[in-house]
Amino acid sequence: LAALAVINTHTAAATGLVTWVVIDAIRGHVSISGACIGPIVGLVAITPACGFVQPGWSILIGIIAVCIVYVLLLLKKYMRYDDTLDVAIVHGCGGITGAFLTGLFSQKWVNEANGADGAFYGRPVQLWYQIAGILTAIGFAVVCTTGILLPLHWTIGIRLAREDEIEGLDVSAHGESWEVAASHAVSNLIATMIEEKLSRMRHLEQHGSFNLQYIPPNAEEKPVTVPVSNAPVKADAPPDCNTQKNEE
Repeated sequence: LAALAVINTHTAAATGLVTWVVIDAIRGHVSISGACIGPIVGLVAITPACGFVQPGWSILIGIIAVCIVYVLLLLKKYMRYDDTLDVAIVHGCGGITGAFLTGLFSQKWVNEANGADGAFYGRPVQLWYQIAGILTAIGFAVVCTTGILLPLHWTIGIRLAREDEIEGLDVSAHGESWEVAASHAVSNLIATMIEEKLSRMRHLEQHGSFNLQYIPPNAEEKPVTVPVSNAPVKADAPPDCNTQKNEE
Protein backbone atom coordinates (compact mmCIF):
# COMPACT_ATOMS: atom_id res chain seq x y z
CA LEU A 1 0.00 0.00 0.00
CA ALA A 2 2.88 2.37 0.76
CA ALA A 3 4.50 1.50 -2.57
CA LEU A 4 1.23 2.22 -4.35
CA ALA A 5 0.98 5.62 -2.66
CA VAL A 6 4.54 6.47 -3.72
CA ILE A 7 3.89 5.45 -7.34
CA ASN A 8 0.61 7.35 -7.53
CA THR A 9 2.15 10.45 -5.97
CA HIS A 10 5.05 10.62 -8.42
CA THR A 11 2.87 9.68 -11.39
CA ALA A 12 0.35 12.44 -10.71
CA ALA A 13 3.10 15.01 -10.15
CA ALA A 14 4.86 14.09 -13.40
CA THR A 15 1.53 14.13 -15.24
CA GLY A 16 0.79 17.57 -13.83
CA LEU A 17 4.11 18.89 -15.10
CA VAL A 18 3.67 17.47 -18.60
CA THR A 19 0.05 18.57 -18.85
CA TRP A 20 0.80 22.15 -17.84
CA VAL A 21 3.74 22.43 -20.23
CA VAL A 22 1.68 21.02 -23.10
CA ILE A 23 -1.14 23.50 -22.47
CA ASP A 24 1.38 26.35 -22.28
CA ALA A 25 2.99 25.18 -25.53
CA ILE A 26 -0.39 25.08 -27.28
CA ARG A 27 -1.04 28.65 -26.13
CA GLY A 28 2.37 29.69 -27.47
CA HIS A 29 4.47 30.25 -24.37
CA VAL A 30 6.02 27.74 -21.94
CA SER A 31 6.77 29.33 -18.56
CA ILE A 32 9.04 28.16 -15.76
CA SER A 33 6.45 29.14 -13.14
CA GLY A 34 3.83 27.03 -14.90
CA ALA A 35 6.21 24.08 -15.02
CA CYS A 36 6.56 24.44 -11.24
CA ILE A 37 2.83 24.84 -10.56
CA GLY A 38 1.86 21.78 -12.62
CA PRO A 39 3.53 19.19 -10.35
CA ILE A 40 2.13 20.93 -7.27
CA VAL A 41 -1.40 20.64 -8.63
CA GLY A 42 -0.80 16.96 -9.38
CA LEU A 43 0.55 16.35 -5.88
CA VAL A 44 -2.34 18.12 -4.18
CA ALA A 45 -4.97 16.37 -6.31
CA ILE A 46 -3.62 12.85 -5.80
CA THR A 47 -3.21 13.22 -2.04
CA PRO A 48 -6.77 12.08 -1.14
CA ALA A 49 -6.62 9.20 -3.65
CA CYS A 50 -3.02 7.98 -3.55
CA GLY A 51 -3.83 4.91 -1.43
CA PHE A 52 -7.17 4.06 -3.00
CA VAL A 53 -6.78 4.11 -6.82
CA GLN A 54 -4.72 2.37 -9.45
CA PRO A 55 -1.77 4.27 -11.02
CA GLY A 56 -3.65 4.68 -14.28
CA TRP A 57 -6.30 6.74 -12.52
CA SER A 58 -3.61 8.90 -10.92
CA ILE A 59 -2.58 9.98 -14.42
CA LEU A 60 -6.14 10.99 -15.26
CA ILE A 61 -6.56 12.76 -11.92
CA GLY A 62 -3.41 14.80 -12.60
CA ILE A 63 -4.63 15.78 -16.07
CA ILE A 64 -8.13 16.77 -14.91
CA ALA A 65 -6.88 18.75 -11.92
CA VAL A 66 -4.33 20.70 -13.97
CA CYS A 67 -6.91 21.56 -16.64
CA ILE A 68 -9.34 22.87 -14.02
CA VAL A 69 -6.71 24.90 -12.16
CA TYR A 70 -5.33 26.28 -15.43
CA VAL A 71 -8.76 27.57 -16.47
CA LEU A 72 -9.38 29.09 -13.04
CA LEU A 73 -6.04 30.91 -13.11
CA LEU A 74 -6.92 32.34 -16.52
CA LEU A 75 -10.27 33.55 -15.16
CA LYS A 76 -8.46 35.04 -12.17
CA LYS A 77 -6.52 37.39 -14.47
CA TYR A 78 -9.70 38.76 -16.00
CA MET A 79 -11.47 39.05 -12.64
CA ARG A 80 -8.44 40.80 -11.05
CA TYR A 81 -8.70 38.49 -8.07
CA ASP A 82 -5.65 38.60 -5.80
CA ASP A 83 -4.54 35.38 -4.11
CA THR A 84 -1.06 35.14 -2.61
CA LEU A 85 0.85 32.30 -4.29
CA ASP A 86 -2.50 31.19 -5.78
CA VAL A 87 -3.06 29.08 -2.67
CA ALA A 88 -6.87 28.98 -2.89
CA ILE A 89 -6.88 27.93 -6.54
CA VAL A 90 -3.83 25.66 -6.73
CA HIS A 91 -4.17 23.93 -3.36
CA GLY A 92 -7.85 24.45 -2.62
CA CYS A 93 -9.33 23.62 -6.02
CA GLY A 94 -6.68 20.98 -6.68
CA GLY A 95 -7.48 19.22 -3.42
CA ILE A 96 -11.23 19.49 -3.95
CA THR A 97 -10.86 18.01 -7.44
CA GLY A 98 -8.78 15.11 -6.16
CA ALA A 99 -11.17 14.37 -3.31
CA PHE A 100 -14.13 14.40 -5.68
CA LEU A 101 -12.44 12.13 -8.22
CA THR A 102 -11.56 9.69 -5.46
CA GLY A 103 -15.25 8.98 -5.18
CA LEU A 104 -15.25 7.97 -8.84
CA PHE A 105 -12.09 5.90 -9.22
CA SER A 106 -11.42 4.24 -5.84
CA GLN A 107 -11.46 0.44 -5.61
CA LYS A 108 -11.90 -1.87 -2.65
CA TRP A 109 -9.27 -4.39 -3.73
CA VAL A 110 -6.61 -1.66 -3.93
CA ASN A 111 -7.01 -0.94 -0.23
CA GLU A 112 -8.88 -3.78 1.40
CA ALA A 113 -8.44 -2.37 4.90
CA ASN A 114 -9.98 1.10 4.46
CA GLY A 115 -10.92 1.35 0.80
CA ALA A 116 -14.25 1.23 -0.98
CA ASP A 117 -15.49 0.99 -4.55
CA GLY A 118 -16.29 4.30 -6.20
CA ALA A 119 -19.03 5.32 -8.61
CA PHE A 120 -17.18 3.83 -11.60
CA TYR A 121 -17.14 0.46 -9.84
CA GLY A 122 -20.79 0.14 -8.91
CA ARG A 123 -20.97 2.18 -5.69
CA PRO A 124 -22.14 5.75 -6.48
CA VAL A 125 -22.88 6.52 -2.84
CA GLN A 126 -19.12 6.89 -2.30
CA LEU A 127 -19.23 10.02 -4.43
CA TRP A 128 -21.71 11.60 -2.02
CA TYR A 129 -19.51 10.62 0.89
CA GLN A 130 -16.64 12.46 -0.79
CA ILE A 131 -18.78 15.56 -1.35
CA ALA A 132 -19.80 15.51 2.32
CA GLY A 133 -16.13 15.25 3.27
CA ILE A 134 -15.22 18.18 1.01
CA LEU A 135 -17.91 20.41 2.51
CA THR A 136 -16.87 19.39 6.03
CA ALA A 137 -13.24 20.26 5.33
CA ILE A 138 -14.22 23.64 3.87
CA GLY A 139 -16.39 24.44 6.90
CA PHE A 140 -13.64 23.34 9.30
CA ALA A 141 -11.06 25.51 7.51
CA VAL A 142 -13.35 28.57 7.51
CA VAL A 143 -14.17 28.27 11.21
CA CYS A 144 -10.56 27.68 12.28
CA THR A 145 -9.16 30.44 10.05
CA THR A 146 -11.74 32.89 11.35
CA GLY A 147 -10.97 31.88 14.92
CA ILE A 148 -7.28 32.62 14.32
CA LEU A 149 -7.52 35.82 12.29
CA LEU A 150 -10.22 37.71 14.19
CA PRO A 151 -8.42 37.73 17.58
CA LEU A 152 -5.21 38.77 15.81
CA HIS A 153 -7.08 41.53 13.98
CA TRP A 154 -8.58 42.83 17.21
CA THR A 155 -5.27 42.73 19.12
CA ILE A 156 -2.06 43.23 17.13
CA GLY A 157 -3.60 43.64 13.66
CA ILE A 158 -3.04 41.50 10.60
CA ARG A 159 -2.72 44.16 7.88
CA LEU A 160 0.74 45.47 7.07
CA ALA A 161 1.50 49.08 6.31
CA ARG A 162 0.90 50.10 2.71
CA GLU A 163 4.56 51.07 2.29
CA ASP A 164 5.68 47.61 3.39
CA GLU A 165 3.30 45.94 0.93
CA ILE A 166 4.65 48.06 -1.92
CA GLU A 167 8.25 47.38 -0.97
CA GLY A 168 7.55 43.68 -0.60
CA LEU A 169 7.48 41.38 2.42
CA ASP A 170 10.82 39.80 1.51
CA VAL A 171 12.53 43.05 2.39
CA SER A 172 10.22 44.69 4.95
CA ALA A 173 9.24 41.62 7.01
CA HIS A 174 11.90 38.98 6.40
CA GLY A 175 15.03 40.99 5.62
CA GLU A 176 15.63 39.09 2.38
CA SER A 177 17.15 41.83 0.23
CA TRP A 178 19.08 39.69 -2.25
CA GLU A 179 16.68 40.63 -5.06
CA VAL A 180 17.30 44.33 -4.45
CA ALA A 181 21.07 43.78 -4.40
CA ALA A 182 20.88 41.75 -7.60
CA SER A 183 18.86 44.48 -9.29
CA HIS A 184 21.46 47.09 -8.36
CA ALA A 185 24.24 44.82 -9.61
CA VAL A 186 22.51 44.32 -12.96
CA SER A 187 21.86 48.06 -13.27
CA ASN A 188 25.51 48.81 -12.59
CA LEU A 189 26.56 46.22 -15.16
CA ILE A 190 24.31 47.75 -17.79
CA ALA A 191 25.59 51.26 -17.05
CA THR A 192 29.21 50.09 -17.27
CA MET A 193 28.68 48.30 -20.58
CA ILE A 194 26.91 51.30 -22.10
CA GLU A 195 29.69 53.61 -20.93
CA GLU A 196 32.39 51.36 -22.35
CA LYS A 197 30.51 51.01 -25.61
CA LEU A 198 30.11 54.75 -26.03
CA SER A 199 33.77 55.41 -25.21
CA ARG A 200 34.80 53.66 -28.46
CA MET A 201 36.65 50.69 -27.06
CA ARG A 202 39.46 49.56 -29.33
CA HIS A 203 39.35 45.93 -28.39
CA LEU A 204 36.20 44.11 -27.39
CA GLU A 205 36.84 40.41 -27.65
CA GLN A 206 34.35 37.82 -26.50
CA HIS A 207 33.87 34.13 -27.11
CA GLY A 208 30.39 33.92 -28.58
CA SER A 209 27.91 36.78 -28.61
CA PHE A 210 24.79 38.06 -26.91
CA ASN A 211 22.69 41.21 -26.75
CA LEU A 212 21.77 43.01 -23.53
CA GLN A 213 18.78 45.33 -23.76
CA TYR A 214 17.84 48.08 -21.34
CA ILE A 215 14.21 49.30 -21.51
CA PRO A 216 13.80 52.78 -19.94
CA PRO A 217 10.84 53.32 -17.59
CA ASN A 218 9.73 56.20 -19.80
CA ALA A 219 7.88 54.73 -22.77
CA GLU A 220 8.87 57.70 -24.96
CA GLU A 221 12.57 56.86 -24.70
CA LYS A 222 14.06 54.30 -27.05
CA PRO A 223 15.46 51.08 -25.57
CA VAL A 224 19.23 50.64 -25.60
CA THR A 225 20.64 47.39 -26.97
CA VAL A 226 24.25 46.61 -26.09
CA PRO A 227 25.72 43.94 -28.42
CA VAL A 228 28.67 41.88 -27.28
CA SER A 229 30.28 39.83 -30.05
CA ASN A 230 33.58 38.32 -31.07
CA ALA A 231 34.30 41.19 -33.47
CA PRO A 232 36.39 44.14 -32.22
CA VAL A 233 34.80 47.58 -32.18
CA LYS A 234 36.52 49.99 -34.57
CA ALA A 235 37.70 53.18 -32.94
CA ASP A 236 37.25 55.30 -36.05
CA ALA A 237 33.56 54.45 -36.36
CA PRO A 238 30.98 55.91 -33.94
CA PRO A 239 29.27 53.11 -32.06
CA ASP A 240 25.59 52.52 -32.51
CA CYS A 241 23.86 51.28 -29.35
CA ASN A 242 20.84 50.10 -31.34
CA THR A 243 22.86 47.81 -33.58
CA GLN A 244 21.89 44.20 -33.07
CA LYS A 245 25.24 42.79 -34.29
CA ASN A 246 28.74 44.19 -34.91
CA GLU A 247 29.91 43.82 -38.50
CA GLU A 248 33.52 42.96 -39.20
